[in-house]
Amino acid sequence: MGLRILTYFFYMMPVLGSFMKDLMRRDLSFSEVRTNYLLGKANAFERAGLFEHAVIAYERILKRDGECVPVLLNLGGLYYRRGKYEAALPYYESVIRANPKHYLGHYWLAMCYFNLSRYYGAINTLEEVIEFLPTFKDALNLIGQCYERIGEGAKAEHYYLQAIRADSAGMIMHAGILSPQTRHQKEVERVKH
Repeated sequence: MGLRILTYFFYMMPVLGSFMKDLMRRDLSFSEVRTNYLLGKANAFERAGLFEHAVIAYERILKRDGECVPVLLNLGGLYYRRGKYEAALPYYESVIRANPKHYLGHYWLAMCYFNLSRYYGAINTLEEVIEFLPTFKDALNLIGQCYERIGEGAKAEHYYLQAIRADSAGMIMHAGILSPQTRHQKEVERVKH
């Protein structure tokens, strides 16, 4: 625990410097300065491995502004990175309530559903993202994975191909687009033509 406290103080040094600069700025209200400081403090706690303290710092911000999207995303991410997907869900849901078109809120909510094997919930969430952001390659790839997991190879292939088209840099990689049976059936169809 002692090493973590020292690490926390190391990460707090730039936060304190930013806090002092923010105090001198005339265009920021004290509330904004306080929020920036608490965000930096929560980040320092997290980087030092002091998870509970980071949660407390984020919760202090939410007491003042319950719909602060960056804080909700950070809290969701804090739980997500620790594999606590069920605990992350309410934060991502709050992001979406605060901003229904927040594509990252939708995406990370779908990632939680996916990791909890709630593939239909993930599909519904991803369809909303794709509706207003049809070239979001990560969402297209994830919905393909969901369809693959529930055994709908044709839909999985459709979304994988859309993801590949949306990915001009060629970063989308996936193992098995189709089940072996579906792959064999597609090869037979190609031979016939």
